Amino acid sequence: MQRILPFLLLAAALAPLVRAQECLQIHGRAVQYRGNAFFEIWHVGTNHRFFIVDGRSQELVCKYFDCESPDRQPALFADFTLCPTEPFKKGAAQPATVKSVAHPRVVADWPPPESPREFVNEFYKWYGQRVARDMPDENTLKLMRWDLSPELARLLGEDATAQSRCAEIVGLDFDPIVASQDPADHYEAGEIVQMGNRYRASIYGTTNGQRSTKPDVIAEFIHDGDRWIFQNFLYPSVKTNLLQILKSPRQVCTVPREKAGH
Repeated sequence: MQRILPFLLLAAALAPLVRAQECLQIHGRAVQYRGNAFFEIWHVGTNHRFFIVDGRSQELVCKYFDCESPDRQPALFADFTLCPTEPFKKGAAQPATVKSVAHPRVVADWPPPESPREFVNEFYKWYGQRVARDMPDENTLKLMRWDLSPELARLLGEDATAQSRCAEIVGLDFDPIVASQDPADHYEAGEIVQMGNRYRASIYGTTNGQRSTKPDVIAEFIHDGDRWIFQNFLYPSVKTNLLQILKSPRQVCTVPREKAGH
């Protein structure tokens, strides 16, 4: 009995450490707050929160949205497998590592814009700054895919992939979001019309203080639960739209990119 008692006391002392390492699965919302770069995962439906304590976990979560740009604050809703590194304390955030992320759903800006105009203007403010800095199209598409309907994101991705494999132009030869090869200094929404559950916002570019007299593009979007997403972009000057262009037969590539360098 004397030998058993110390073992039981030691086990009791180590029990919180063992429990702290046990992993659990939760449905959560991860947000990286821009002000202090604090990465927090809220266990949806509870008052409990976790904060990430290692770089690998941050890299895993950041695969799903932009964790570097100061312009937006995205949120990731997903089924997380978390491993707390300290015992649970009621009312306190618990440090943890992230082992896996499943069924991701991203809201591009958190909290989400409350009005159609706020959504459109905030998006074009972010997007306009990127094209003004001549950021790579592929990276910009990756960061904004959560602002797009699944169909539009897929079609734009296919177009970008086809173009990356060809030395000649086989995809879009203009920026489809601002309908131009020469972007304006900045963009903002003018008239916004609601048609059922859809909205159409006329987007005007301004260059050297001079605003376009006609819309550069008309953005069509909807409110989908806890986020806003673009479904199409209309080009009134040429009477066509982005979905129509992307669904049209693509030009055949005659000069593959890998052969162009030889």
